[in-house]
Amino acid sequence: MDKYIRVARVYPAVLGMLPTCILLAMCIGEWFPPYQELVGSVKWVLCLIGGTALVSMAVGYLVREVFKETSKWLFQYRLFKKDETEMPTTKILLWQNAAISPAYHKEIVAKVKATFGIKLPTKEDEQADLCMAKKTIADAVYQIRQNCRGDVILRQYNIEFGFCRNYLGASVWSILLIIGIGIANIFCGWLSWWAIGVVLIIQVLLMVACYLLLETRGWTYAKYLFATFTGIEKPRDC
Repeated sequence: MDKYIRVARVYPAVLGMLPTCILLAMCIGEWFPPYQELVGSVKWVLCLIGGTALVSMAVGYLVREVFKETSKWLFQYRLFKKDETEMPTTKILLWQNAAISPAYHKEIVAKVKATFGIKLPTKEDEQADLCMAKKTIADAVYQIRQNCRGDVILRQYNIEFGFCRNYLGASVWSILLIIGIGIANIFCGWLSWWAIGVVLIIQVLLMVACYLLLETRGWTYAKYLFATFTGIEKPRDC
């Protein structure tokens, strides 16, 4: 399996659904107490968690795609826009943001022109039509990404960004399922409420952490992308 698919898509899906699998395992444990006594509590819980995880992985591709699209529509497109005009890779090349030095900016502009024949917007172009300036930069960034695709460290940054983004989608569905289990628990009384509450709080905190990391990973990727493209010394990830 490709490393990007494994780390940026499969792992977030499995980790995102793990709290839900644990709660389901605890519910099933309440349904079959004789078997729980026979096998032993530790082995029982591990067996149930593994079993529910395998069931989820049986429809792995569909689940991964649902999580990916959920994270894109709820988080990525809201933060960075569908046309990527608000991505850090676009913002970093806007003169008005001053995210990089003017000299470095001019170096990137010159290399984009020489390599792809694309004229990046000037300060005056930005002031006249900021929307079109962003679209021009986004088009150029796509070409730069293709040009730098073989860089191993850049790919790792891309994987980290993909992991955070896709984990957010998995977390949304996990939280919804935990809430569903909580509603069912009102009528069935399978679990103690503290267990449901703790799992829900942990899932929400992990989701918030990944949300905060998403833009940070995006900016780290953007800086390294242009460092790779221009061939200067790569910045360290602090």
